[in-house]
Amino acid sequence: MDSVKTIRELDELPDGSVVELLDKRGTLRVKREGHWRDLTKAPDTTWNVNTYVNIRRWGARVIKGGTEQ
Repeated sequence: MDSVKTIRELDELPDGSVVELLDKRGTLRVKREGHWRDLTKAPDTTWNVNTYVNIRRWGARVIKGGTEQ
């Protein structure tokens, strides 16, 4: 899977996945412990809602597929 455009596709990605949101900033998100996180923010914060809104609006490119645990 090279790109995702739905929340369902996003949720199906395993932990360790990295996506680039196709917004103007090219925002990166990493999935850890089932939550989408921003590497530039505190490690215990989640960015699920922000990521889901952006997926529905612009989609994302999968950079790294991650590994199942």
